[in-house]
Amino acid sequence: MEILQSLHPNLFLIFELIGFFSFIIILWREILQRNKMRVFEIISCAIFGMILEIGNTYLAHTYSYSNLFLIKIFDVPLAIGLGWAVIIYCAMLLSDQYKVPWTLRPFIDALTAIILDLSMDVIAIRLGFWHWSIPLDQEWYGVPFENLVGWIFVVLSFSYLIRFIRTLNPKRLITKIIMLLSPAISYLGLIISLVVFSIIVILPYQMNNWTTLLKFDYRPDFNILFNPEVQLWKLIIFIIIMVELANLVIFSIKKYHKNYLIHFDVISFSILSLLHIFFLIASFASGIYKQYPLFILLSLSGFLIHCLMHFYPYLLNPKLIYVFKEARISIKDNKKRLNKIIDSSLR
Repeated sequence: MEILQSLHPNLFLIFELIGFFSFIIILWREILQRNKMRVFEIISCAIFGMILEIGNTYLAHTYSYSNLFLIKIFDVPLAIGLGWAVIIYCAMLLSDQYKVPWTLRPFIDALTAIILDLSMDVIAIRLGFWHWSIPLDQEWYGVPFENLVGWIFVVLSFSYLIRFIRTLNPKRLITKIIMLLSPAISYLGLIISLVVFSIIVILPYQMNNWTTLLKFDYRPDFNILFNPEVQLWKLIIFIIIMVELANLVIFSIKKYHKNYLIHFDVISFSILSLLHIFFLIASFASGIYKQYPLFILLSLSGFLIHCLMHFYPYLLNPKLIYVFKEARISIKDNKKRLNKIIDSSLR
């Protein structure tokens, strides 16, 4: 336990390094495989991550980041933007493990991300990584419910757009334009989704307090946004979204259970596992587990669900377990590609 506690002062640095190196590893693999489309996707996802964070912090004013992060752009840590890219892209690599239609895979991506955030966010705010404008005992242990819904919409908006682009002819001009604008288009989709969610949860309150409809301010009114009645509706809508999301994912997996790909993405599993484990260890290193033992259960439950989603196809059909064999083949192929690149550069 003393070893874990010694990590506490360095948690900010460790978190940033995880974000940086995870992004570099994913990007480097796609470069080695000479997959230009995938290289563009991961870079586009990082740009999207920074756009949504900068936009949200300056428009919503409901949260802010700590000054202890080393590299920041417009008060947003670069590691956060890269972290969005890492989480979304690793979730997409995971859903590609399931041979379901591309229109259903974004929902698997969204479920993968929200499972991580349910435990990550409550620990991160107690570590001081970022600060929300509500007390730690409100909504989801100090995290607004709209942020949890936002995670789902963030992943859905980007994953859906990228998977749609993959169906288009990459040589057409319109495809290239959509590709270049994909971060902005995804952010627009996120904003529209959050606006619709806000209207739905605030509408019952507004009907009882119709005079507030006569006022408008682009900055949210905290007295309305965090009113107990509105908070209740946010919780109800969030539960409905989570239940429907889980039902859709389970339906997709069951319907197409005979078409699983013989594939296991080691990088996706390793990076997502590292994020789960980091926040679990951080709760012990910081002593959070003493005040909130429930967080340990949340973290472990999220990690187990994460493992189940990765290994479920192989549990159904043990004959398809080629994890270590695929890992060796992948490493060997990447070494060959790297040697060819080095040889061509030396010539």
